[in-house]
Amino acid sequence: MNSFVRVISIAAVAVNAGCAASDFTQPLGPDLSIVRLRAEPYSFTYSSGFDQPARLVVRDAATWQVVWNKIYLRELPVPALPAIDFSRDMIVVAALGSRSSGGYSILLDGAAEGPDGIAIAVNSISPGPGCGVSTAFTQPVDIARLPLRQGAVSFVERSHVSDCQ
Repeated sequence: MNSFVRVISIAAVAVNAGCAASDFTQPLGPDLSIVRLRAEPYSFTYSSGFDQPARLVVRDAATWQVVWNKIYLRELPVPALPAIDFSRDMIVVAALGSRSSGGYSILLDGAAEGPDGIAIAVNSISPGPGCGVSTAFTQPVDIARLPLRQGAVSFVERSHVSDCQ
């Protein structure tokens, strides 16, 4: 089994397309601390090896290395892998997939724990008609660390168009 197939097969992936932003504010339980690997309100990177949309949960170092290498597939040298204590934490990754221009972004906005597991808020952003964008292909990805949980993880999808006027 190749490494990427292994990542997909062991990741807890659930996509709830079309959920409204208000879906995430329903009583899920306590908020979980989520720490994005980039502090600024932008995607972690805009050039990755994730040509297709993906939602991944990483709970071990070997999988983390495979995912990190895929994020930096188009870049050499690959930056050092951030150290994660997988006995305490896990990583979530959201990839938007290839887009034909700049101006697209994806952000992991928060996490909450409920009776059925963890819900992760994912915000996908598209450029509006008045936005100036680059003509380069992009593959936005965001990454966050949160406390380790062994249960199910679902992703609550939100999207909006930037108003650049």
